[in-house]
Amino acid sequence: MSGLRLLSTLLALTLLVGCAGTDRMDAPVNAAWEQRQQVLNQLQEWSIQGSLHVRDNQDSQSARIRWWQQQEEFQVNLWGTFNIGATEISGTAERVTVIQAGEPPFISEEPEMLFYDQLGFELPIHYLHYWIKGAPFPGMAAELTFGELNQVSSLNQNGWQVQYLAYTNYGLASLPTRIRLSKSPLRLDLVRLNWTLTETGDDSDE
Repeated sequence: MSGLRLLSTLLALTLLVGCAGTDRMDAPVNAAWEQRQQVLNQLQEWSIQGSLHVRDNQDSQSARIRWWQQQEEFQVNLWGTFNIGATEISGTAERVTVIQAGEPPFISEEPEMLFYDQLGFELPIHYLHYWIKGAPFPGMAAELTFGELNQVSSLNQNGWQVQYLAYTNYGLASLPTRIRLSKSPLRLDLVRLNWTLTETGDDSDE
């Protein structure tokens, strides 16, 4: 598979929003963290802009990324440091459309099956909507490590390790600005993330 095809398919299926889950969370009891987690889970309308780096044993790709989220709907725009046209990825958990310059739309109503067929390995399809905000997916056991201000510094869930390497204060909450997701042989790095919280209108105080 070409680097472009891998990257666009990977993004389309990574950015799907999972179901809300249950209220059970097997994680350290920490009242201040539980309050912070509630704030993070209430953030349902936001956008980020930054850079994405994707690496496995065979390939490495990078692109700029803009990700807009409103409840269960998302739109992601990619433009690259490699020679591709603009790529748009949009949809919900039930349907994903990928539009690349000069190519017909790529549409799937069974994204999980499509992802495995195309790339041959799994990706946290339902979880990234929570992980990117610095919170575990609810209703599933997670191992958390905390840093300053009750921010999660690392998260292990469903076989994935998520490392939060930098945070920035955005008024309502501090949010990750550098994230690494790893599950051998795959590694994803989201860096230089700048958040806009649509519901509050808060941007970075940097």
